[in-house]
Amino acid sequence: MSALRELKPQILSEGHDLHICDADVALIREHLPANGTIDQDDLMVLTEIRSEAYSSCAAFDELFFPAFKAYLLADGTISHHEQFLLLRMLYGGGGVDDTERRFLVELRNEVTVLTPEFEDLCRLALTTS
Repeated sequence: MSALRELKPQILSEGHDLHICDADVALIREHLPANGTIDQDDLMVLTEIRSEAYSSCAAFDELFFPAFKAYLLADGTISHHEQFLLLRMLYGGGGVDDTERRFLVELRNEVTVLTPEFEDLCRLALTTS
């Protein structure tokens, strides 16, 4: 189990603090492997944290989005399962924000195999809020 799973309640205290701040990012980094790689379990927890938070600081986005992109693009295409994770991240917080839109555009530009399903996902997410 991810060490971040145990940390999640400290970062997101319902009714108290649903913002991911720089101190939270420092705490997260302490619980990640020293080599800087983020495995799938940790990435899933980070996705949950971002989706459940009302807002996040730039430092969290700088940690999260490159790791999420590397995971999604590892094989050059975005599978149905990965599209589900992407949708969960995009709409988990209620709507697609500007940072998520920029991320989606970058992702679409870097994917090597653009499936019709992923193109539809992008079109919908980029035209609605």
